[in-house]
Amino acid sequence: MIVRNCMKKQVFSIFSDETIAVAARLMQKHHIGTLPVVDHNNRLIGILTLHSLLRIVLPDFVELISNFSFINNLGAFESRIPSEKELNIKVKEIMEEPFFVQDDWGLVHAAAILHNEGLADIPVVDASKHLIGLASHVDIGTAMMRGWNLSDNNIPKK
Repeated sequence: MIVRNCMKKQVFSIFSDETIAVAARLMQKHHIGTLPVVDHNNRLIGILTLHSLLRIVLPDFVELISNFSFINNLGAFESRIPSEKELNIKVKEIMEEPFFVQDDWGLVHAAAILHNEGLADIPVVDASKHLIGLASHVDIGTAMMRGWNLSDNNIPKK
């Protein structure tokens, strides 16, 4: 099984010279957490995640704390709105190097990259590094389960 057979083909992407405001609008409108960054030839050059955008409004100490279970809320930090200056930051200034898979790579290979890098989604490219899809843990996991013997006879009755 290969990634091409389970990826989402409708992918929202962004150019590196767009602003954070444009990226945030795309994520909010389409309810997505990963925006591949492409050049004007649709080649993958970076990745922008919801986490990267939220870091703009979160206090620096958030990265230092590993357990928030003792904090009910962070007060004013929870309703902080980015300034116009922050919203006009270019995507290229906060995008990250992209992790990606090629469309003909196996599902286990893709799942391993997602797991090892702590990603929810991964861009899928062709051999020329053109963005052609996006695959998530769910896309890959459910594709792997297609080969399981899941007839109704094998599922316990409640």
